Amino acid sequence: MNRSTSPLDLTREMFPALAGKGYAYLNSGGSGPSPREVVEAMREVDELCSGPAYLEGAGLYARQGEAAARARNAAARLVGAPPEDVALTQNTTHGMNLGTFSLDWEAGDEVISTSTEHPGCLVPLYGLQSRYGVRVRLVPPPVTAEKVAAEIGPRTRLVSLSHVDWTTGEVLPLEEISAAARDRGVLTLVDGAQSVGNIPVDAPATGADMYAFTGHKWLLGPEGMGAFYVRPDCRAHSPNLGYASLADSASFDYEGNFELHRGARRFEASTTSPALAGGFAKAAEAAIERGAAGPVEIRSRADLLMDRLSELPKVGMVSPRPAQSGLVSFTVEGVESKDAAARLLEEKFVVRFVPDPHPYVRASTHLFNEEEELEALAEAVGRL
Repeated sequence: MNRSTSPLDLTREMFPALAGKGYAYLNSGGSGPSPREVVEAMREVDELCSGPAYLEGAGLYARQGEAAARARNAAARLVGAPPEDVALTQNTTHGMNLGTFSLDWEAGDEVISTSTEHPGCLVPLYGLQSRYGVRVRLVPPPVTAEKVAAEIGPRTRLVSLSHVDWTTGEVLPLEEISAAARDRGVLTLVDGAQSVGNIPVDAPATGADMYAFTGHKWLLGPEGMGAFYVRPDCRAHSPNLGYASLADSASFDYEGNFELHRGARRFEASTTSPALAGGFAKAAEAAIERGAAGPVEIRSRADLLMDRLSELPKVGMVSPRPAQSGLVSFTVEGVESKDAAARLLEEKFVVRFVPDPHPYVRASTHLFNEEEELEALAEAVGRL
């Protein structure tokens, strides 16, 4: 197996999905390819834990728990939190639903978000609107703490928004927004789908009450597993309860008596895939090893791409410069974003389009994207 000399040296040959395929993959913000070491970690754990949990007695069941614990610990380290403050989830949207429905909502309550949010954040909020009569208030960009604070009223219960805007790659002033919300007794729920692995994240330092993220984008882990940070004193009830939520299984009886985990694990309900846990842990540990240097290199590639695109007369840059993340969004005069993405795919460049009302072409630059690929993408955009 090809091994890099540095944690930052990711090459196409390290990725089974990319090696020998001839495509320039620039969509890690959608779904990042997993390197071979992550795939092998999944297979190793799956072989150890395959079959019924009790086939070999408690030993096999314990190994499944160990895989989940390793994933939980790695996720916690990744965002600067203790393991007891992190729960395992399926993905970011799963965590956003857990946080959204963790409050006791009443008709007339309000929640604040932004007008550029991903459906993974907004659909649960509009679910509150249709189910409970909660009013959804949207802040237009640029999103500032002052704008959010101005929207907070006496019925506001929650501010729910992204750390990194999925349409442009802009990093929101999360610490200031969280502080403004807390000063007014309002909780903050954060969509970290485009942040963890893309920019440095210290979840406790942001002041957020709840922070959801996934393993399958910038972390280059498997689809189907993410994590959910919950601040220790956060007054949120888990809407997702089961055996795994119990602090002690002996506390449960059939008269309704039980004790939940005091920490974030009260949001876990049942068993999870040990193979996904193994892959997620490996991906998170690799990101931890790369440290802050990883996001710096990701941004340097985004800056290079934006420099080349900005030289084209009919290309409009949307993402802030210098780059704040690895997301590079732009427009091509006279070409719809969906058509542009499709035509670039024909030339073997994998990007995505952001749908109306934000009709952008979006490329994601990661450590495995070489300078030649970025130069070639800019040339292909010029041909449009």
